[in-house]
This record gives sequence, C-alpha cells and structure tokens, in this order.
Amino acid sequence: MNLIIKSTSRNSGIGDDIILRQTESTRLVFRPEIVNNTSNSNASIKGSFNFQKKRKNGNWEDHKEFENNKLRADEWIKLTINTEETLKLFNELKKYYKVHEEYGVRQGSYTIYKANPELEKILSLFESNNKIFTQLLDDDKSDVLEKTLEWIVNNENSDKMLDKLSKLQGNELDQLNTLVGLTNLKKLLVIWEANKDNDLEKFWQDLLKEHTWILSQLFSNPTVLIDNEVYVGGKTTSNDNGKLVDFLYANPFSKDAVLIEIKTPTTPLINNAQYRTGVYSAHKELIGAITQVLTYKGALQKEYSNILVNNINNGRNTEFDVINPICVVIAGRFDNLKEISHKHSFELYRKELKTVIVITFDELFKKVENLIDLLEK
Repeated sequence: MNLIIKSTSRNSGIGDDIILRQTESTRLVFRPEIVNNTSNSNASIKGSFNFQKKRKNGNWEDHKEFENNKLRADEWIKLTINTEETLKLFNELKKYYKVHEEYGVRQGSYTIYKANPELEKILSLFESNNKIFTQLLDDDKSDVLEKTLEWIVNNENSDKMLDKLSKLQGNELDQLNTLVGLTNLKKLLVIWEANKDNDLEKFWQDLLKEHTWILSQLFSNPTVLIDNEVYVGGKTTSNDNGKLVDFLYANPFSKDAVLIEIKTPTTPLINNAQYRTGVYSAHKELIGAITQVLTYKGALQKEYSNILVNNINNGRNTEFDVINPICVVIAGRFDNLKEISHKHSFELYRKELKTVIVITFDELFKKVENLIDLLEK
C-alpha cells in the first residue's frame, strides 16, 4: 500500500481518505491534511470527518456540509466512533505524522510507500545473501517470490516463520534458491504436457521468449541471447519483406551468431508414404523450416556490414559476429515417430545436415526434465 498526497498550497497537502466505517451505500471517512505549522512543528496534521454516499456510477460523494452557525441554542452535534475505528484512525495518522517529519510538504502530487514491518524483516534476511535475492527478482521467479511473501505476511504464525527464516544457514538458503528454481521448472513442464498438440507457432515463440534460458541448453558451448524477432536483412527497395529470425544467440567469446527458428510440436518430420522400402523422406514442412533458417543465415551474412554501420551510427554495440553462424530448427515431436524405420529415416536425415541442427520439442523439454532431476538429487 502507499499514501498519495496532493498539495493544496505551499504549506499544506491533502492525503488519502481514511475509511473508518462503510456499508454498501454509505461510509464515514477522515480526510487528513498535512500542514507546516510554524507555531508548533509537531502539530502537523489536521483533518475532517466526512459522511459519504455512493452514487450510481460507483463514485463516493461527500454529503452536503452542515453549517454549524445555523444551530439553535438547544441543538448540538455528536459523532461517535467505536474502539476499532479509533485505533485505525490513530495508526493511520501516525503514518502521516511520520511523512511530515521525514518529507515535510512537497508540491504537486506524490506517493509515499507505507512501511511493512514483516516485509522489512524479510528484506533484511537477504542483505547478507544478495545473490539469492537478485535471482528471486528475476522475471521467471518474481511471481513465486510475491506469493511466498504474501503467504508469510498474512499467515497467523508470521512472526514464528520470520524468526525461523532469520536462523537459516548459508547452505539452507542455497536450498531455498534451488526450490524456487525447481518450482518454475516444474511449472514449465506442466505447460509443455498440456500443450503438446498446440499448433500455434506464436504460442511457442512467446513461451520460449519468456524462458529463453531453455534454448541456451541446446549447445555444448556457452551462448547468450542477443534478441528475439531479429531483422537479418532481405528488405526490398520498398522497405518491406524484411526477414526476422525468431531468436538470435551468440557465443560470448567468439561472438559468432546462432540463429534459431521455432515451429510447433505438431510440425510433421517425415512423409508417411515410403520413398523406398523402409525409407522415408523428410516432410516438406521440415525441409521448408530448414531452408528458411538457412536463408536467414545468408541474408545476415550479406547484410552484416550494413547492420554494423547502422548500429555504429545509432550509438549501439553489435554484440554478434557472422564467422560461421549455427542454424537451429525446433520442430515436431520425436515420440510421434512410431515406427523404427520412421525414427531411423529422420535420424539419418538430420545427422547429415552439416550446418543446421534439428531438435524436436520433446527432446528440448527432456532437457528441462533432466535439469529437475539434477536439482532434486
């Protein structure tokens, strides 16, 4: 949560309404105001109680202000708030006093984040182990971190759990890090199992874009992601028909490029009809994907000098080279090859491809499964 304060003058600012009591159609709020009190700097908060009604559009609107000067001698006003409402008002106003003490009154609209003691304790746990905290904030793990912290803070025994966490040793923190990684790996396998027959190419491109580390597991040499949907040349004089490879990786040492083209698990790998007895030719979809990525390679090599100059002119570094780029096609499923002769024909075909690596989706996700087994040991 956070406090939003809007200045009303150089020396005052209105804060969020503090909701003390609410029904479906009415509520009682206290509207705090931070002020620079020149006569007593400690007395920096004032405000008003307001009754509100809910309009049909869902917005809350203050009741018409009552004019005290119209009270007769025998009339009076009494506003009662119960103990819980009083405590809430007290706790919320303490935050506004603290805001004024630390920041004073600022001009414009600004946001002050409210402190959460439990979260502060958790953050302090990672001060001596910044590596695990940085990894937890990774896009692939941040969702797990958020849900874990929410569970701890909202749990009735949060103090006991926090105390236990504070006593974790270094090796136990490493185990916690491993568990977070395992959670994401297993979640990825669940997605794979549920989508083996998904024939939407964009689905697989987006999934692997979200988990690009999977693709780096394909190579014996280290690789780093340069970008996805990368222009590799091929535009006409009308500035159209540019070629975009799905993923561009590079060896961090030699900088030599790696072009990866993603198809789908449903992409057929071989023709069902025999070419000769026990011999099956590669399917046109697979041949087309291979030709496509090789075309991208040729275009990239041809256009590399132009890309290099363009990057220099725009103040960008070119993080890859085109010494002899590797081409990869990810397509189909090996387990769809039911007959031994089908498997032999596919394996013979792809092993003879000198400059293109063909890997199936089930082989790719088998690497994820193997990584889970390794982490669980």
